[in-house]
Amino acid sequence: MRYCLDRVQALAEDLGRPQDSFRTVHVVGTNGKGSTARMLAAVATELGLRTGLNTSPHLLDYRERISIDGRWIPHEAVIRFLETYWGLIEKHEATFFEITTAMAAWYFALEGVDLVVAEAGLGGRLDATRILEGELTILTGIDIEHRRILGSTRQLIAREKLAIAGPGSTLVWGGDPPEIGDAVREAVRDGSLTLLTPGGLPDVHPALAGAHQLRNAALVREAALALWGTAYDDLESSFRRAVERVRMPGRLDLRHGEPDILFDVAHNPQAISALTLYLDESLPAGTRPACVVGFLCDKPYEEMAGIIARRAGRLVTTTPLMPDRKLDAPELEKVFRSLGSDVESRPVIADAVELGRELAGDSSPLVVAGSFYVVGEAMLSSWRNGWLPLPEGEERQALEPQP
Repeated sequence: MRYCLDRVQALAEDLGRPQDSFRTVHVVGTNGKGSTARMLAAVATELGLRTGLNTSPHLLDYRERISIDGRWIPHEAVIRFLETYWGLIEKHEATFFEITTAMAAWYFALEGVDLVVAEAGLGGRLDATRILEGELTILTGIDIEHRRILGSTRQLIAREKLAIAGPGSTLVWGGDPPEIGDAVREAVRDGSLTLLTPGGLPDVHPALAGAHQLRNAALVREAALALWGTAYDDLESSFRRAVERVRMPGRLDLRHGEPDILFDVAHNPQAISALTLYLDESLPAGTRPACVVGFLCDKPYEEMAGIIARRAGRLVTTTPLMPDRKLDAPELEKVFRSLGSDVESRPVIADAVELGRELAGDSSPLVVAGSFYVVGEAMLSSWRNGWLPLPEGEERQALEPQP
């Protein structure tokens, strides 16, 4: 990772600026970006718009980062882009994320999408997705993350993320957390932005689990009104249908089996707290579920371990499939032991899930939580080993044969 926009901007220019052929909405923030982006894209699809969705990181398959109306970019299109433009990629020394962003713009232009909803990767000011030049930005909320890159306070992090909003564009913010208000007002003033704030929570029942999804739905509704206003008579009903049907693998995602397994990519303290709140609300009082947990080494894993240890029963630590940022399972085991937890380590994710299933029994679900690079492999392992029924819908694409 090398933080500047020069390479990806030059690559996009050599590709003919494919991003000019569609409208774009940016989604930035610490938590909730993926679910908010997915809900807004679903609204656009419900309205009959051909809608691209650009997200990161991926959970089950690289191709899920680039999708149109729920269908991932085909293997053949990925190969075609890389073979056709590898010379340009090498010329500009593009990074992995820059290549993916350029590929997304190329594919969306090739397929003639009307709107792209793009989830920022890290930050905003120097995020590669900034080349998509969104006309509207949704800020889902701010918490402390990536201090070395984004800053050590919520105000500094907010300024970095808000810099993705282009001059004269629209910003949708729900007021959370209030302490970044100065940074928001500064961005609005300096960028001549139009600030929109939801008036309250919508009367809907999101398919995505967690009380926070109502707040995300409120942002989506405000953004939809700003984008389309009264242009569509059925905007409200399309919004409701989208929010009440959208699902997202790995986000408070309960899958029924023997035992049931709850998957959640809770990879920062705020998300781990949301997971424990969900467990408090959904499990019988006093239930302490078995958990499989794995974190990256550059996350505040000791703080996260402390949060989940207070709610979990027996624990199994495992190692994420991310060689340069992994926290080895035995190291995380030491952290939990220092907290008094009953814990074992299994570095191989499938082995950890297998042990977790034995520990869970039939009384409560097994919880698999932490890094994307743990949860995704745990889901795939569960399907491949027959521990859970094969999935329906979008995630079934991850089990398709590759060319």
